[in-house]
Amino acid sequence: MTPGVARKPRPAILALAAALALLPAAASAERFAVVVGNDHGDPARPRLWFAEKDAERMYRALRELGDLDADGLVLLQGKRPGALEAAVRSLEPRIRAAAAKGERTLLLVYYSGHASAGGLEMEGERLPFDTLRALVAASGAEARIAIVDACEAGLLTQVKGATAAPGLAFPLPGDDAVSGTAFIASTAVGEQAQESAALGGSFFTHHLEVALRGAGDADGDGRVTLNEAFGYTAARTKVGTASTAVGTQHPTYDFKMSGRGDVVLTDLRRAEARLLVPPDPGSTIILSRGRTMFAEVPGPASELALALPAGPYRVERRSSAGRATGEVTLVAGRTTGLPKLEPTRYELARSKGGPEPGLTYAGAAATWIGLPGFRAAPGLRLALRHELGPFALRGRFDYAATSVRDRWLRYDFTYAGGALGGFYPLNVGRVLVEGGLEAGFGYATQRLRDLGRPSFAAGMPYAGAALFTTAPLWRFRAGLDLSAGAHLMKLDGGRTVKPGASAALLLLYGF
Repeated sequence: MTPGVARKPRPAILALAAALALLPAAASAERFAVVVGNDHGDPARPRLWFAEKDAERMYRALRELGDLDADGLVLLQGKRPGALEAAVRSLEPRIRAAAAKGERTLLLVYYSGHASAGGLEMEGERLPFDTLRALVAASGAEARIAIVDACEAGLLTQVKGATAAPGLAFPLPGDDAVSGTAFIASTAVGEQAQESAALGGSFFTHHLEVALRGAGDADGDGRVTLNEAFGYTAARTKVGTASTAVGTQHPTYDFKMSGRGDVVLTDLRRAEARLLVPPDPGSTIILSRGRTMFAEVPGPASELALALPAGPYRVERRSSAGRATGEVTLVAGRTTGLPKLEPTRYELARSKGGPEPGLTYAGAAATWIGLPGFRAAPGLRLALRHELGPFALRGRFDYAATSVRDRWLRYDFTYAGGALGGFYPLNVGRVLVEGGLEAGFGYATQRLRDLGRPSFAAGMPYAGAALFTTAPLWRFRAGLDLSAGAHLMKLDGGRTVKPGASAALLLLYGF
């Protein structure tokens, strides 16, 4: 967790817990939330990719697991600041009515989008941070929470830095009555909030949602508290952004609460379906739906239950030992164990002495094109190969030159081009054989001996199939790369298709 330089941190987190608790108590609880996302900020700023999607994910998690009535949960996407203020104020009559009946009340306001020192930026308008703080603080709810995932969100908490701590142990205050405000920011002052194309959202909100769905359930009681959720989210956000070009992002908080108890932000027993992840320290479990990553969870030290929507998922396990994948379908109302994960064929090959995930290589090549009098043209091949899950992607560059004699015509021919191909292993073992398809483009020139100048120069698209085999050779690998296909070229004033082939003997280095 990232305690930072928060004001009154020790009594705050567990104090807020009581307001959110779903544990049986004498007084029932009424919970309300306004969830806001906006991809458009100041007109001079670029459009965000995932802010509105972040809001949708938070809305979905709170709706499924947060024990909020449908009319007490508001989602705003692409709206102006006035809509946010109006939505918060529209809940006040219900909040005050619940409080009058002796019920505990909670208001949660979440925002994802652009922000600057001037405040939240929404559709070219701004909502100052002071205005947001005052709006939340003025609510009649006992417990009031604002979560802002945006650049300069640290101005909401006024925490200028944060440091990691192995854990938190706050003493419990003696007063059972809970009241106050909590402000949580995805950044410290002066930092940028970062989005990830791989995660399909911001680092902070992605990890916050995963925390609320069970990854943050540190004590395994089936409920996720604010303390647990923020601790998990802050730690994973820092890890995820540590290697980015922008640098590490430090979530911060500012609590002004009084009271005691424990908190539940989400109750995993309310899940539509659950997935049990067995103990697996040192690994990373990735869940995807279609082409979208749904969750990325570090392998737990003890069994972990994730509360997820029902449906099919692709599961991938990554560790220093390699990568394995599987499929699972979660059924509504049921708890399902993690399926048996099978290593990819590349991982099986590597366990038997196959190549590293990445290879760079060079070697001598011969290229043939189906032109009259054309013999194999000697040349050079450079290439880079990298594994992507169960497949490998290979890019190659070739240069070849030869002299051609076609009856009375003599000319020099040169070719430079490349191709990109996708490959799948046909066997596993120390000798790896891969097959695949490739497509590329080359540029050819023809220089007539008698004229001494180019008489032909044109681009040549190429498509074909390839067979690639490698075997260990001391600290390196040796390889044979074979390709066959067709070139589209200009010939005698028209376009025609001619067959082509190439072969290369290679020396490869793995990384």
